[in-house]
Amino acid sequence: MNSRAVVNIPGNGYNHLYCFKGNKYAKIDWTIDYADQHVSSPPSEFTRDWASLEEVGFTHIDAILPTSGSEHKAYCFSGSRCVCIGFTPGGGEDRIYGSVLSITEGWKSLAKAGFDRVDAALLVPDSKDQAYFFNGGRYCRVAFREGMTSEDVLLDGPKPISEGWSAIPFSFIDGIFLEPRSSTKLCVFSGPKCAKVLITEDGRQTLVAGPTDIAHDWPSLRDAGMC
Repeated sequence: MNSRAVVNIPGNGYNHLYCFKGNKYAKIDWTIDYADQHVSSPPSEFTRDWASLEEVGFTHIDAILPTSGSEHKAYCFSGSRCVCIGFTPGGGEDRIYGSVLSITEGWKSLAKAGFDRVDAALLVPDSKDQAYFFNGGRYCRVAFREGMTSEDVLLDGPKPISEGWSAIPFSFIDGIFLEPRSSTKLCVFSGPKCAKVLITEDGRQTLVAGPTDIAHDWPSLRDAGMC
């Protein structure tokens, strides 16, 4: 199975979903009701448009974690390595921050959790500098400070996804993001399937849609060959 990574950048009209699969990526413009979506950047080898990822030798992207301080700065995970990059959507400009490190070297918390690779990552809703990381059938919660590799702490886990995310109908996760302007509704990808999960203020979770085929809910991703 090809690696997949997704990151969503909210917009005033259209939102912008960047989807990486194997050695390619595409950008999807979409509205919050999912009714209007189209491929705005057709699939191409991501190293052509992301010079920083070519520079560090990444051949695929497993997961992307936006930083809490900027939507246009993110940690990219590929195999056992990670790097922080900054980018300008539509501008064709990106740069490397810091060094390329092994995941277990750059994230002591993930080393403690036994995660030597990351399948998906999500900033904790309404929390600063905390994130969920997913690896196979497990997840953990981490506190971190951007650029401070010695100051990340394992807060919870590792635990089975089925234990901490009972509403998610999948045994593994390879893409997850918050819907725009929401801190409670998540879109979750797993292989060819997707689902939507609602998290209430008291922490309860509810499956509100799915599981369904990604090709059904995201025809733009189907058209781009990214399902």
